[in-house]
Amino acid sequence: MSAARAAETGGWIARAATASDHADHVRLFNACFRKQKDERTFAWKYDDNPDGPAIARVAVEAPGSSPAGAAGSPGRVAGAYAYMPRRFLRDGQPVVLMQASDAMTDEGWRGRGIFTGLDQLVASEAGAQGVSLAFAYSGRQSLNGFLRNGWRLIGHAWMYRRHFRHRRGLLRVPRVGPAAALLAPLLDAWAARADRRRLPAGDAGELRRIERFDAGVGRLFASAAPRVGLVGVRDERWLNWRYVDTPSRRHECYGLFRGDRLRGYVVAELADGQAHLIDHLAEDGDARVALLAGFTALALRRGLDEATALLFPHDAAVTVLAELGWRAPLQRRPFRDIFPFIVRACRSDAPGEDFTMTRWHLADGDRDAEHNAP
Repeated sequence: MSAARAAETGGWIARAATASDHADHVRLFNACFRKQKDERTFAWKYDDNPDGPAIARVAVEAPGSSPAGAAGSPGRVAGAYAYMPRRFLRDGQPVVLMQASDAMTDEGWRGRGIFTGLDQLVASEAGAQGVSLAFAYSGRQSLNGFLRNGWRLIGHAWMYRRHFRHRRGLLRVPRVGPAAALLAPLLDAWAARADRRRLPAGDAGELRRIERFDAGVGRLFASAAPRVGLVGVRDERWLNWRYVDTPSRRHECYGLFRGDRLRGYVVAELADGQAHLIDHLAEDGDARVALLAGFTALALRRGLDEATALLFPHDAAVTVLAELGWRAPLQRRPFRDIFPFIVRACRSDAPGEDFTMTRWHLADGDRDAEHNAP
């Protein structure tokens, strides 16, 4: 976009983002999402991704265009946006897709088309690089902008929950929560009795801590990945980047082994009274049961209030979790119980069947958030 065009419209000019913009990325991110991140987050996310560097753009203030009351100066970064490349298998064949991330605009610059304009630019660049599709788990503030800009809402991820101490969950019940919470001790006692029967004893059953993933996880993925649909590639490079070498170090990784052979893994966050099921992969149904029972038992032994798992309803884990006492959301409130999953075409030849929700096989760790816990 030319400076003249910027002055006629929103008063901003787009340019490619570089590592020197990470300080502005931090400023915008912390303001927009009420977080406390530093520049390591964006070096990790945009520059170190083993699937490739991000297509990142920033909107900078054009001369003489600062909104009334907004602190600014020509060239100041007023917004940012990125697509992050991700290797997938599509019906067993390798393909690269893009994940939308960090749609951020200074408060004084909102309503000037920065988000939608940058989205069009990065989608066009992704298409020029041969990438057909982009995907995202949309947040509340950006969903309407996504949908107006050519994205399609194709389904939702559901938040499944498992309560160990029921008071927190009961307090969420509209209108009757405080009264219902008085029942928490009885429910806790009943659940503990049931758990003694259905959960493994000892140190999370057969699970062993994984400090770093090795080549064994690549062999597991090759044998266990869905043969139909779209699934993000999980190998040692990507898993170590995504869950081990993160700025926050919030994840714990566990493996299910037979001898030295990895039969499955699970990635968890365990903090602030909650256990989050972030990622898992199992070679077969028996391994899936052992992994998810081990994760549930681990959360129970840590003394946490509840465990959560953000999954697509067609995920094979849903049935296993139900047998372990997990529950699907009852009210399905957007952005609390269910989360929009959206897709857009970056090229005219994007496969139409990939706009079908059941073709996607993703985990909570496939979101662009580094971690769930505060």
